[in-house]
Amino acid sequence: MKVKILAAGGGTSGHVYPAIAIADRIRKEAPGSTIEFCGTARGIESELIPKAGYHMHEIRASGLPSGLSKKTFKALSDFRAGRSRCVELIREFKPDAVIGTGGYVCSPLVSAAAKMKVPVILHEQNAFPGRSNRFMSRKAAVVCTGFPGTEDYFRSAKRVVYTGNPIREVFNSVERLSCRAMLGFRPEEFLILAMGGSLGSKTINRAVTGLFDQLETKSVRIVLSAGKQQYPELKAEMTDRSVGAEIYEYIDDTHLYMAAADLIICRAGAITCAEVAAVGVPSIMIPYPYAAGDHQTYNAKKFTEAGAGICIPDSELSAERLARETEKFIKNRSYGSDMGRNAAKLHIAGSDTKIAQIVLDICENSNRLTGE
Repeated sequence: MKVKILAAGGGTSGHVYPAIAIADRIRKEAPGSTIEFCGTARGIESELIPKAGYHMHEIRASGLPSGLSKKTFKALSDFRAGRSRCVELIREFKPDAVIGTGGYVCSPLVSAAAKMKVPVILHEQNAFPGRSNRFMSRKAAVVCTGFPGTEDYFRSAKRVVYTGNPIREVFNSVERLSCRAMLGFRPEEFLILAMGGSLGSKTINRAVTGLFDQLETKSVRIVLSAGKQQYPELKAEMTDRSVGAEIYEYIDDTHLYMAAADLIICRAGAITCAEVAAVGVPSIMIPYPYAAGDHQTYNAKKFTEAGAGICIPDSELSAERLARETEKFIKNRSYGSDMGRNAAKLHIAGSDTKIAQIVLDICENSNRLTGE
């Protein structure tokens, strides 16, 4: 069965990559299907979606501020303009279904689809759902969730299914020892991977560079993905250190380093959490304090509750605190092994396939009802 899908997800890569993963899987499960996206010209989706090989229609959309201001009126104006454009696109493209993976760019498309009786499938990555998905869930045929226990946020939805978060296929084939050998790390050395996202995290970077001086145990290897802005300064600073360390502006083969690591220090974005669970490695998560609705703290809490990791608030992170927590893993390998096993239990395999099948079933039922 071939299907035609319009999708939207943007603002952050955490909304875009799941949309691309779902689209990729639909094309594998239903060869010949046509999938196109809606997005804003200034959003990260304008770069990532064409790079993934999909066509993106430009629409207007902007975030709705929490309080009344001039931005409120602009957001409403952009929403109306974006919805009108999406109505035109739906008339022209005639999609079998619409998929939204979060971010304000979804609202115009989902609203237009509901108005035109096109089935809507939403995917929410975070343990605390974003405003767009919470508001639009009542218009959806089904809401797919990335974390368990989020059903209460979608009480007005017709159907809620826990599917997990779709991640890149490369995470399905990584193995610790082979990854360590490939990257040149010895089996016995303790490897720490620290990363703060593509732009880097000043808080994490500073704590990790200070970690060298605080650790009692010096026989460790530390790999830091510093981000573009701070890389030059930190590279020069860490070159003078005697402790084994590698620093990169950005790591492309993140899956190899994550699988090879004994401990991961990271933010708590939904996709990062899903990747940590996929490799089954213990983590120290430092939630980004300015995330909408503080959703990263909710994400990290799922790991701490499962005994799968440690959460340190950004405001409490320091080299000293990080060293105290890290030493527990270095001195007691079973401590980290237990956490790693608990992290692996949070992994939901085949999330992209589950969501794709839900989409295809809805399309098939919709076409049967309309006689197409």
